Amino acid sequence: MKKTIWIISVILLLVNVSCAADLDIQTGLNFNWWDSTGGDRGNQTYVPVTIYGEQSNFSAKILTAFANTTSETPGVSKDSLFCNTDTKANFSYEIVDKFFADIIFGLDFNLPTGKTKLNLEQQRLVLDPDLVAISRLGEGFNVNPTVSMAKVWNKFAAGVGVGYLWRGEYDYSETAMNYKPGDIYNVTGEVSYFFSPRWQGRLFGEVAHYGKDEVGGREYYEEGEFYLGGTGLNYFQTNWEARLTAQGIIRGKSQFQEAGEVLTTEDRKSYGDEWSADLACKYNLSKVTTLRSQLSYLFMVANDYASDSPYYIGDRKKASLSFAVARQFTPILKGELGLGGYILDVGRNWYHTDDRTYSGLIASMMLMATF
Repeated sequence: MKKTIWIISVILLLVNVSCAADLDIQTGLNFNWWDSTGGDRGNQTYVPVTIYGEQSNFSAKILTAFANTTSETPGVSKDSLFCNTDTKANFSYEIVDKFFADIIFGLDFNLPTGKTKLNLEQQRLVLDPDLVAISRLGEGFNVNPTVSMAKVWNKFAAGVGVGYLWRGEYDYSETAMNYKPGDIYNVTGEVSYFFSPRWQGRLFGEVAHYGKDEVGGREYYEEGEFYLGGTGLNYFQTNWEARLTAQGIIRGKSQFQEAGEVLTTEDRKSYGDEWSADLACKYNLSKVTTLRSQLSYLFMVANDYASDSPYYIGDRKKASLSFAVARQFTPILKGELGLGGYILDVGRNWYHTDDRTYSGLIASMMLMATF
């Protein structure tokens, strides 16, 4: 009954968005396959549906997907599930050229149309986000209001934003009923500078604080603080452009439930620091055809626990390369084909006691119509 109500709500939102002056509808087919030296293998196929509309200073976007995920550990289990994901509804309103800075108000919702109350087999399909695009099968009703300000003067541009994510209660699994994830408070900022018409530099950052997770009304876990900092360099030419971005993520100590159901801060950090770099290029082959490529590298150091501790998580390294070609078939119809691959090295952790290397292949086909 609840899911039916959410679906009706989504339909009403789609009707409202369809009244916009400019409307984009996008869908397609995405396939992700992977294998590992530990014998684990699997695949995920999903069909995303995005509707975006804007009128004057108001914009709205609806995003959902239908996914089939399969994961196999030889000699242990082979699990598969087809389900729809949660539905994201994003709204924003801009106030431009009226104050000392432009202001953007955002209001995002997570509508729980996905899969929750997982049984044991389905829990095994909550996979590593470095392996699959859809790693969460479903959450509760979430509300995320944001306020951002942006200012451009001479060769500088700067922006700052604050957000609050209220996360609603839901049944995560058959053994974790009435799960209430902690709320999230975050602040983001960015400064950019045009050295010349072709070169632009960027500095950006984010800080996030997590509230306490609860199960059955009792405090269960609190994730540590989140600190992100990065820099970027963009280069523009008439027919092509390149963007190089590097960033680091530092996470604080988390709190876990101990005897007496009291949350206690851990002695060492559960998550190691994370560093990543991306090089993205786009080339306009003609007025209707565009080529894109991206090379990415991620490195996460081992956490602070001793290597013989049951809480130890080893380092991880991931390298990926992707290519895509997009073509404007008609004034309203655009298509894109993409192909990519990755190699992921994962150190031993509490899920597996050996180092493993994953190799994966990603293929996608997208269609977008603009009205």
